[in-house]
Amino acid sequence: MNINPVKWYMKQKGYDDVVVSSNIRLARNLAEYDFRDKISNDDAIRLVEQVRELTPELAGRECTEYFSCNVNRLPENECNTLVEMFAISRELAQKKQATGLIISEDESVSIMINENEHIRISSFAAGNNLRGAYAVADRIDNYFDSRLKYAYSDRYGYLTTGMSDVGTGMKATCVLSLPALAISGKLNAIKDEVGKCGAVFKDLYADDGKNLGFIYAVSNQKTLGCSELEIIENLDQVVSQLVGFERKRRAAWIANDKDEVEDKVFRSYGVLKHTRLITLKDAMTLLAQLKLGSDAGLIKLSGDGSDLFRIMIQIQPANIAKLYKCGTDPKEIDRARASYLNEKIPSLSNFGN
Repeated sequence: MNINPVKWYMKQKGYDDVVVSSNIRLARNLAEYDFRDKISNDDAIRLVEQVRELTPELAGRECTEYFSCNVNRLPENECNTLVEMFAISRELAQKKQATGLIISEDESVSIMINENEHIRISSFAAGNNLRGAYAVADRIDNYFDSRLKYAYSDRYGYLTTGMSDVGTGMKATCVLSLPALAISGKLNAIKDEVGKCGAVFKDLYADDGKNLGFIYAVSNQKTLGCSELEIIENLDQVVSQLVGFERKRRAAWIANDKDEVEDKVFRSYGVLKHTRLITLKDAMTLLAQLKLGSDAGLIKLSGDGSDLFRIMIQIQPANIAKLYKCGTDPKEIDRARASYLNEKIPSLSNFGN
């Protein structure tokens, strides 16, 4: 797939210092096919072909380029790269049956075919923009609904393989950068409060169960008995509170320990710009500290903070291996990752305030 390099997460107009991205995912099944594990191999092939055939018409309606492929025929590293870019799930990448993908040129829309559900429509937007992401997902969903017969119940809504998706079939997610709350040890208490509000809080990146980069995903838990807009409004309220807590904690931290925070930030810049060998864990921690410094005005970088989230995505193992055409040897990847960071870390403009 020859996809335009200007991705949704590189769009500066959506940049937010805490809310990195917004995502709406719609789970749908087709009435004519068995669900998930019960679908036959022949029907799985037919399902993928039937949905992929809509790609040219979808592109025309959306006035943008769309690409499609059979995911199960892609090389393993290509699948892993798509997982790291959030275009597909790990489950889709590992499934042995026929699976497919339809993806927009900027990767803001990805449509997985024959994952846990027959169709999963995902719409991404930079920053805090759940409503914008929903408008796109809803428009594509309406188009598919006009061409395909969904499995739907007047009583229960959209029918899915998991009870967590029955009803609207919608999952709304905001990805947040919460370094101050994480470092201060306040997150465990906040996670409990988020759960009471009907939301789920989890690590976006983790290694051996430990968070990488202080990046977290917050999603709705309930889909049955509430409308799509109610789900968005509830998650907006949760996210708004988290943003307030994080900004307050950042301000207090910097006010009390500005010299220490600045030292972490500038050390992070120096290591990232000049390292020759770096693990993913170390790189993610240093990028998170650099992002905090940039957001707080302690360091001035060319471009904006969205560059740092883009870098977080592109330093993942499969992306680095693809970009530098290196193997799977960890040291080789660490060396290539260091070269990438040396080149891509934005240059220093001035020393901030």
